[in-house]
Amino acid sequence: MSRACGWASCRWRDLRWTLCWWGVGGALALTLACGATQAKKPFSDPRLYADPPPPAQVPATLSVPTAGAADWAVTVAERAIAGTSGLVESVWTRARPPYGQYDYIAVHRIVSRALLQSPNRPVFFFLPGAHMHGEVIIPDPRYDLRLYLAHCGIDTWTLDYRTHFVPREQIFDSHFMQSWTVEAFVEDAAVAADFVRRTSGIQEIFVGGYSRGATFAALMAARYGRGDILGLVLLDGYVLDPPDEEPLYRERPETPTWFADDLERRYVPYRRWIKMLQDTLADPDGPDFLPVHVFANRAEALAHFLYVSPMFGAQGGLSNAKGGYADVLVLARIFLHEDRYWPRVQNHGGFSLKRHLAGVAFDYEKAFTQLNVPILAFASGNMNKAGIPWAERVEYTARGTAAKETEFHLLEDWGHLDVMFGTAAAQKVFQPICEWIVGKSLHP
Repeated sequence: MSRACGWASCRWRDLRWTLCWWGVGGALALTLACGATQAKKPFSDPRLYADPPPPAQVPATLSVPTAGAADWAVTVAERAIAGTSGLVESVWTRARPPYGQYDYIAVHRIVSRALLQSPNRPVFFFLPGAHMHGEVIIPDPRYDLRLYLAHCGIDTWTLDYRTHFVPREQIFDSHFMQSWTVEAFVEDAAVAADFVRRTSGIQEIFVGGYSRGATFAALMAARYGRGDILGLVLLDGYVLDPPDEEPLYRERPETPTWFADDLERRYVPYRRWIKMLQDTLADPDGPDFLPVHVFANRAEALAHFLYVSPMFGAQGGLSNAKGGYADVLVLARIFLHEDRYWPRVQNHGGFSLKRHLAGVAFDYEKAFTQLNVPILAFASGNMNKAGIPWAERVEYTARGTAAKETEFHLLEDWGHLDVMFGTAAAQKVFQPICEWIVGKSLHP
């Protein structure tokens, strides 16, 4: 071993810092355990913190939700989207049972103004991943599926989950999330899908989702599809475990008084994480945030941390930005605007029908296997390199229905985030979805 390699090995051993990731669609934390830094409280300087983005706003007409608040209120009426040509966005919000302080959902519509009244436009209803939402974060069709499809002439709609209305500041009571189960979110999606049909004037629509959103979309199609779903798009998410595979889901220790998964971690407070993202975006070539600098700059450090995320196999399973498959600054901006909390009852490290839908009277598995709509699915390949059989689950789910038309794409060397936000997502994912939807619309 060379002297340089020996020094690096000792330095890494002395630092003993590890990576933590908070599930699919989560946010990064560095756990600093260097004895030299533990002498004083980590990140005690208030200049190291930043305020997170505010939660979604509730219209005044819905500010006191009741059982009678059964309709939608306009939040945004046809505003232009900066940086795009001819696209407009509208937003509606609705209260949902049990009508608590945060029991709201919203839908975002993005469509070409010229096609608003066209009777022949295809309609696509999209469900984002955990901690994600329908707001436009990067107004560039290369990194936003909805913008890309809208430019293709598709009327796109996206759901904001209830989590988008929860403050990103520290909350001290999470009991309201106790009832935010997978079935509750599937029912929310079904209510939103009915609104999409009614408002668009198009009864037969396409549905799809990314990550956990793909799971919701598939379950919604299975239970609430009434012959009015033209196709299902699965983006790196699944419903079914192959019969010879153990579920990826692992039961967590009980937390009898806490019901939320939080993007904050012990050694990196949430507001510190926000500041790290902001600083990376402001100066990607600045020094990394480690007590002893290891990487050439902040962007390189973030790309490395994403690549070695242990929750995704430490082989680029989360993102292969390190290999050029994503722009790490695009990912940093996405992380910056994530919703902080997610219902713990939905634990999204893996999915299991038997665990997540235990006690539900409706047989989702039977309904899904009997579903007969065309399916288009994409799976990232890097988790499989680390022995996490993720792509097999996506493919098994796509081929596990009664569909006569199934198309599956394995994206070798791609990470999970790269499917939606990668440098080649527009060419390898968005364009095939566009062609598939338009083709199915013309020849159902």
